[in-house]
Amino acid sequence: MAADEPPIATSLKDGVTGDQHLTVSPAEEGASREAVITATRPESPFDRELDQYRLAAEELAVQEQGLRAKLDECRDGGDLLVDYRQYDSQLRRIQAWQRNLAVSRGRYIADRDRLAAWGSTEDWVVAGSIVTVRYLDGSRDTFVLTERHADTEYETVSYSSPMGQAVRKRRVGDKVSLPAGAPLVIDSIIPGFRMTVSRADGLQEADPPAPLAPRRTVPTAATSGEALAGQLCRDKAYRDDLFGRRYAPSVRLINEYVDELRSRRHVSIPYVAPTYGGIDARLLTLMQDPGPKTDLANADGSGMICLENVDLSAARQKFFLDEAGIRISEIVSWNAYPWPKPHPQTGRSDREAAEALRGFLMLIPGLEVVILNGAVAKRVWRVLEEIDPACVAGISSYPTFHTSERAVNPTQRSVEYIANVHGDLSSKYAAAAHRLRSTGAHRRSSE
Repeated sequence: MAADEPPIATSLKDGVTGDQHLTVSPAEEGASREAVITATRPESPFDRELDQYRLAAEELAVQEQGLRAKLDECRDGGDLLVDYRQYDSQLRRIQAWQRNLAVSRGRYIADRDRLAAWGSTEDWVVAGSIVTVRYLDGSRDTFVLTERHADTEYETVSYSSPMGQAVRKRRVGDKVSLPAGAPLVIDSIIPGFRMTVSRADGLQEADPPAPLAPRRTVPTAATSGEALAGQLCRDKAYRDDLFGRRYAPSVRLINEYVDELRSRRHVSIPYVAPTYGGIDARLLTLMQDPGPKTDLANADGSGMICLENVDLSAARQKFFLDEAGIRISEIVSWNAYPWPKPHPQTGRSDREAAEALRGFLMLIPGLEVVILNGAVAKRVWRVLEEIDPACVAGISSYPTFHTSERAVNPTQRSVEYIANVHGDLSSKYAAAAHRLRSTGAHRRSSE
């Protein structure tokens, strides 16, 4: 019901530096848990989303205060003009997010009141609902439908994501399908809000919920114009900002390793974008080798492995990650061949690539899951398993297709084959997401 909200979630998650998460204090975490309990009491007025808006506003206020303090320090220093401009730019962004947050909050309240006036929302999915879905294999995922990643009990899923669009305004027992296949059933719903709303409150007669928005479809060559138009690396300022932050704390060790490989092999190797989780990632998407848009010398080239690169492989991978509810802060990406792969590849070249992958994995101590995209990624991973089993021990692997549009070229592949490719990608990304959530829940329960 709020799919058209401004992209507050990304802004709040990335914060000022682009690699910080919204933090929640122990007291706020306790309040969130109490809110879950309260939500099960019919007589209690409760609104999860408004609580999340409050937490988001408080976080932005803290960031604003910190930036103002840094600006004051720059003024006192007198010769820190570059820093002053940087902090001033960041402050303006924070203030814009605060304005967007206020508008978004007002829109949510209006939608909530309209829905509450129409009838009980206890048995259908709305903003703030805690939803449990069941897959065909019997596995379950539980998440909060929200645009703010401040909930401390469960994973969060955006309204506008494929999963969010599939479950919104559905009821317990409804069977839905994600765009690329993956059927699931709504298993349970804990309401996002409970409140008593009467006509005496001045609310007008409300219409039933609007029909579901059309489901998103997997980007292909036929829809490349639309897909690539949404890739942020079309903007040179965005690309320059990414490249300028290539030694941000989350990716510093990784990109220093890239520098080392470059110097050792005298080849072009793209950096890893600071938008990823970097050394804190729990999931690795292993691709084939650098694409054209990772090269700064090419038009719209970013010089980085990045989900926002202006190519369909990146746009399609972003789609499947989004569909599975996997946030970019949870992952990092790397190429089985960090440099352009040779033709043909040999046992020796595969081993060299595997050795480079081993060095990369040593920088990611919390890695739990790897998605192997394509034949080259699968093969190099097997080589690494042979030469150093301990290096990959404990990492769950999910082999699937490459996200390249060439794998689903309609002039060379049948409709059935393309559907199979998309179905496998969807199911493997969903399985990887399930693995992340189950290990995350186990970690939280043991703390």
